[in-house]
Amino acid sequence: MIEDALRYQTQGDDWAKRIGLGGVVLFFGFLIVPLFTFQGYMLEVMRRVLRGETDTPPAWDELDLADITVDGIRHTVVVMGYGLLLTLALAIPGLLVIGGGLGGSEGLLLVGFLVAALLYFIGVLAMAVILPVATGNFVRADSIAAGFDRDVLSSVGTNRTMLMAVVMAFAVNIIVSVGATVLGFTIIGYLAVPFLAFVGQSAIMYVWARGFADAYEEEYGEPPLAPTTAPGGTHRSGPATTGTTSSVDEQIGDSYTDDPSRSNDTDDDGFGTSAWDDVGDSDGDSGQR
Repeated sequence: MIEDALRYQTQGDDWAKRIGLGGVVLFFGFLIVPLFTFQGYMLEVMRRVLRGETDTPPAWDELDLADITVDGIRHTVVVMGYGLLLTLALAIPGLLVIGGGLGGSEGLLLVGFLVAALLYFIGVLAMAVILPVATGNFVRADSIAAGFDRDVLSSVGTNRTMLMAVVMAFAVNIIVSVGATVLGFTIIGYLAVPFLAFVGQSAIMYVWARGFADAYEEEYGEPPLAPTTAPGGTHRSGPATTGTTSSVDEQIGDSYTDDPSRSNDTDDDGFGTSAWDDVGDSDGDSGQR
């Protein structure tokens, strides 16, 4: 899975152009707006992988830059919302620290620092799990409110498949960070860091999307997004729907046929199985409905 994620942006004949443009956009991130464009592109990566299109990275010239930039801004609202919640969670121990310092109570000051450190650690771990799920649901429903859906956060966020994806994404981040550190020792290498970061962030979104797609299907019995044959663009498909058999239903059944790492096999409960089932124990699917 990690290897597939890191090789994701190297697929296709125009991979050098795609990575080159991605690195340039990130290089000009100090202008702020390109950062939103970059994030919007990453959301499109997730959107395609959620649809099962793991062999077709988005080409820059087929995307509406204004559209994906707005998408990046909307996602930033979700991220900032959780950042605010984490800040508020740290406010109480922070007040203890301030109170202990002003009152000259060393005991209260120490307790405040310890509680703040503990809450910060817990908050970071929680954010590491919550943000991938919130991002996946934001893309699935194309809604800021969906990024705060407690039902999806609790069900998908505690799913074994999603938790494994979080760990794998963390491993990808370490690999990319080490590579960026090595490149940073030389001027030429330093200039290559944005291009490596583009590939690395795409890999992380790939892993998040694969984990969210499998976990969501395990929990809700349907893929998060229906596959589409529409070329290019964003927001080409909405959440998958259930009901009478149609051509879309037939596409859903075959959505992962072209990806050897995904399987359309079903387990005893009728849920789809995937490459994730080969990792970890074999006690069965978790939290299925």
